[in-house]
Amino acid sequence: MEFSDLVALKIKELMHEKNISIYKLESLSGVYSSTLALFLNRKTKTIRLENLLYICEGLGTNLSDFFADKRFKDVEAKDWLKNRKEK
Repeated sequence: MEFSDLVALKIKELMHEKNISIYKLESLSGVYSSTLALFLNRKTKTIRLENLLYICEGLGTNLSDFFADKRFKDVEAKDWLKNRKEK
């Protein structure tokens, strides 16, 4: 699984656990629901670190706890590795 896919999955899991919709997360985090929807629906693969910080705060967690999930230990930057091997 790619890093950004796992970040999106983790956000969705936390939203589900706390029964928070995209619109509620927008009001809690200050990140526009359109930005959240594009990322969570994988229309875009990037999210600003600052926005992720706000999202974590809205979900009642912090970046340290967010990335403490053991699944992040196995995630790879596949595009980066692929591009690096081609050079």
